[in-house]
Amino acid sequence: MATTTSVPDIETRARLLNVAAELFAEQGFNNVTIREICQVAGANLAAVNYHFRDKLGLYKEVVETATKAMHQSKVDLIEASEPLPPEERLRTYIRLMLHRLLGPEEDSWMDKLIAREMIEPTPALDLIVEKGIKPTSQRLGGMVAELLNTSLADQRVWQCFLSIQAQCLFYKSSKPIMARMAPPGFKYTPDVIDALAEHVYQFSLAGIRAVAAKPAQVMEWQPCTQQTS
Repeated sequence: MATTTSVPDIETRARLLNVAAELFAEQGFNNVTIREICQVAGANLAAVNYHFRDKLGLYKEVVETATKAMHQSKVDLIEASEPLPPEERLRTYIRLMLHRLLGPEEDSWMDKLIAREMIEPTPALDLIVEKGIKPTSQRLGGMVAELLNTSLADQRVWQCFLSIQAQCLFYKSSKPIMARMAPPGFKYTPDVIDALAEHVYQFSLAGIRAVAAKPAQVMEWQPCTQQTS
C-alpha cells in the first residue's frame, strides 16, 4: 500500500532546508551542527535523519537547490545572446553576467554558499561541477571556439574562456575592496557596469584575436566539455 507524507512532515522538511541554507551559507558546512539547525528550525534531531539521512545529506540537498539556480541563470544568459553574431554574443554575455554579479541585489544565500564551497570544498562540490558548470560550459566554449575559428578540442578555447570568466568574477569578489578604495558615493550603477562590461569585452576580444594568430593546441583532456543529464 502506498504511503503519503503528512503535511507536518513536509513543513518540517522545508523548515530544515530553509534554516540549513542560511546557516551553511553564513558559516560553512564544518561550522554548523545538526543541533543548531534543529533548534532554529524548531525540529527534533531525528528529523534530519528521517528526511536527509545525515548532515551531509541535508547539505547536499541545499547545494543542489543552489546549483539548479546557478545553472538556470547561466542558461538564461546564454540564450539571451545566442541569436546574435559571435562578437555580439560575447559582448551581450559579458554585459548580462556583470549586471547579474554586480547588480544592487544583496548576495543571496545561494551565492554565498557556492562561493564558500569553492573556498572550502566538501564532497558536495561534485554537484556544483556536474550540474552547475559542465552542462553549460560546452555552449560557452562553443562561442569562444567560433571566435577562434577552431574546435572545442583546441586548448586555446578553454584558456580564453576561463580568462573571460575570471575577469567577470574578479569584479564580484573585489566589491568589498572597491567600496574602500573608490571615491565616496561610488556605486555599481547600470552605466558603471555597462562601462566595465565594455572594457572586459574589448580586452577579451583583442586577446582572442591575438590568440587566434597562434597555432592550435589540441589536447587529450578537454575540461568541461562532457554534457551531463
